[in-house]
Amino acid sequence: MVLLYVILMITNQDYIYSIRKCYLFDGIEDERLADAIKLLNGRIKKVFKDDYIVQLGGIMQYAGLLLKGKIESSFQNENFDQITMHTFTGGYLFGEGLVINHAKNSPVQVRVVEDSIVLFIDLEMIYAATDNSPIRNILARNLIKSFAKKNLILNQKVRILSQKSLRDRIFIYLRTLLKDKDGYVKIPFTQTALAEYLGVNRSALSRELGRIQDEGLLVIDGKKIKVESRNSNRTAQSR
Repeated sequence: MVLLYVILMITNQDYIYSIRKCYLFDGIEDERLADAIKLLNGRIKKVFKDDYIVQLGGIMQYAGLLLKGKIESSFQNENFDQITMHTFTGGYLFGEGLVINHAKNSPVQVRVVEDSIVLFIDLEMIYAATDNSPIRNILARNLIKSFAKKNLILNQKVRILSQKSLRDRIFIYLRTLLKDKDGYVKIPFTQTALAEYLGVNRSALSRELGRIQDEGLLVIDGKKIKVESRNSNRTAQSR
């Protein structure tokens, strides 16, 4: 009965979009999504604001696909300050590394930022079976791509936090974001969350952003920021 409920839920257009955003299901036709969810023993659960899907030192048995809502992952530094790694909305797959490695002591925690709907899936069903199912092969290939993509994200995070100056952290982070047609990038965080991500306090971040903007190196429009080249700034000042 629960599985039937899941299959009915994933045919809802509110969730199809999120599932389609998740690269685990790339290459699987809409009419086969229910089969893929069934293969993974999918279960849908509502989680509530400030709940922890996994806590520091905890165990996560199943990976989660966020269908609706918002969650964040974080860890603690050596001073026990919480450092936000990422904030995610619908379509994000999380916890696969913990699950596949049977981690008994999670180094990260996942907190629910707002009431959310999560599809929990059993990734062990991808590699534990011996049959040569086409859907299973697609899921396995996509899972490898998932790990490769997240490895790039973690490498970016390490590079950012390894910078000694806050200014360098800011500019390197901004370069990781996609520009729109006008050259602006959109910050997916609040300033408090961005400060946590960069490993500094909010006041220090606000002061440094103000300095950089005063120097003409940044144009800030709410959550949109444009990086001005140093050469163009010198040219403008010389006129």
